[in-house]
Amino acid sequence: MAIKRFVEEAALGVAAAACLFAGTVNAQSAEGVDIAVTATVAERCGFKPGAIGTIDVATDLEDAHSQNLALRIDCNTPFSISARATAGRLVNQTASDDRSGYAFNKIYGLSVKIETDEGQVQSGRCLSTELRDGGDCILAQPNGLGSGDGVAIDRDAVLTVDWPSQTTLSRRLAAGQYSDTITLTIGARA
Repeated sequence: MAIKRFVEEAALGVAAAACLFAGTVNAQSAEGVDIAVTATVAERCGFKPGAIGTIDVATDLEDAHSQNLALRIDCNTPFSISARATAGRLVNQTASDDRSGYAFNKIYGLSVKIETDEGQVQSGRCLSTELRDGGDCILAQPNGLGSGDGVAIDRDAVLTVDWPSQTTLSRRLAAGQYSDTITLTIGARA
């Protein structure tokens, strides 16, 4: 029994030595070694924390006005941005239409300009009525405004909201507070 065990252990020792020797020979005979290194960076795309969510205009709504709002974005992959307006116009929140002949809502314009590493991308001006589901504006389309091949790491998306002077329209506005909500959505392109 002891002889059989000695033979088995010796055979294992010889096999191990042969493997070690073969490994040493192969390592010494190679002129180079290729080592594959792989890593992944997860896609991220969104508005940076602290983005201002309100445009508070001191100008009278009856006067022509244009105001920019810069939102910092962080997208390390090509992306798209879309916009939806809840009412599709600025609506008087403190008074309702009393058939007095005054207007109780006002259509406004919205455009978006984005700086990317491939250059500037912009939407063109959309009327607020086009920012509803099914609207013709590119920002209201399911895929929104695309960045092309560009990415925007720590860059600005500049929104411009504007409206004309009320004197160019058929009716004056009723007194009151007017508002609408624009929802912007940004994400990696599918």
